Amino acid sequence: MANFQLNDFITKIREEDLARSSRFEVVFSTPGKSNKGRGVSLLCEEAAIPGLISSFVPTKIGNWTEYRIHGLEFFGDNATFTFYCDTEWGVREYFEDWIANAQIDPISKEVGFYDDYTADIEIYTLDRGDNRTGKWCLRDAFPRLINLTPVSQASDAPARATITFAYKYWTSDTIEEGFRGGGGSLGNIKRFINMFKNDGKGFKDLLNID
Repeated sequence: MANFQLNDFITKIREEDLARSSRFEVVFSTPGKSNKGRGVSLLCEEAAIPGLISSFVPTKIGNWTEYRIHGLEFFGDNATFTFYCDTEWGVREYFEDWIANAQIDPISKEVGFYDDYTADIEIYTLDRGDNRTGKWCLRDAFPRLINLTPVSQASDAPARATITFAYKYWTSDTIEEGFRGGGGSLGNIKRFINMFKNDGKGFKDLLNID
C-alpha cells in the first residue's frame, strides 16, 4: 500500500498552493547615493534563488572510505540576473556606472574601496495575492560581468541585459537563524570552549573528574 494517495496531494495543493516561478521581485540596494535601483528592479525578468554546497573530503576509517564535511560554499561567484532594457538603456548604464565608477577606474585601473562598490540584493517570492512568502539576501554583492547584449533586425523582441554578480554570502530566514544562534557544530565548539572557563569546572564535570 502506498504511503501517499492522490487525494493527499490534491488536498495539499488546495490548502497551500504551489510556489510560482513567475511570482517574484528583486530589490537592488545601490552603492553610494544613487536612487536608480528601483527602476532597475522593476525590469528584472529572471533571477535565481541562491544555493548551498557542502565541501567534503574522503576519510579513510579502517577498510571503509567515508566522507566528512569540511566547509560550506554559497555559490558566491555566480548569481545571474536578466533585465529588460528600456529605450534609454538605463539598465545597462546603471551597471556600467556601478563597475566603471564604483569598482575600478577604466583608465587608470585603480580599484575602489570594498564598501563603496558592494551592496545587498534582496530576492522575494510572492503568492498570487502579491504577498511576500520568502526572502533571500545576497550580502556584499557587486556586478562582475555584463554579458554581451545581442540586437538583431530579424527579431522585434525586447532587448535584454544579463548581469552576473559575485557576493560574499547569502542569508534567509533559516540561515540568519543559524548565524544568530550559533547552532550546530559551531555552537558545540563554543560550548566546549566555555567548559574551560571557571577553572575548568565544566570540563571536569564532563570527564567525571573530582
